Amino acid sequence: MKLIRKSCDSAAESGYKCVATIGNFDGIHLGHQTLILALKKYAKAHNLPTAVITFEPPPNKFFLQEKAPVRLMGFREKFEALQALEIDYLCVLRFNLKMAHLPAEDFVKDILIRSFGIQHIIVGQDFRFGKERTGDWQVLQTLGQSLGFSVSIAPLLLHNGQKVSSTRIREALATGNPVEAQNLLKR
Repeated sequence: MKLIRKSCDSAAESGYKCVATIGNFDGIHLGHQTLILALKKYAKAHNLPTAVITFEPPPNKFFLQEKAPVRLMGFREKFEALQALEIDYLCVLRFNLKMAHLPAEDFVKDILIRSFGIQHIIVGQDFRFGKERTGDWQVLQTLGQSLGFSVSIAPLLLHNGQKVSSTRIREALATGNPVEAQNLLKR
């Protein structure tokens, strides 16, 4: 897996062409794993490399500082988990004030298209991005039609009738239920 680090300032023409997913990927839980399997399946069918796009620091850490929730895994652990899933590229965007104020449409044009050459993107049903989280999968689909990329939406993964999420895993750990956390992480 190749590591690519970028900031808004360094997002320039790169020549990459890929199938990507984007998010914080804290914990690489079952929901993330399902999304990544869909990514790999699509990439194989279209003979394109896979890319996971994430942020450092995570946006909630940037905004909440010390009040941010504890991470389920550090960056090195995330890197190793994604490497084990055989992703081609891990693209890490520096989350800073400029990134926080980047409108959703500019994020797509400047980062996803110009910098990473997205051909197809797979996101979760609850995915949000851009300034004030104004972008969602519908915005991606609309922009994809005009900018020449396609979008797949992965449905929410449920476990025991509840959404699998990093928040739920943190809650399980905080309430003394490591078995549930383990079941959601699948490790």
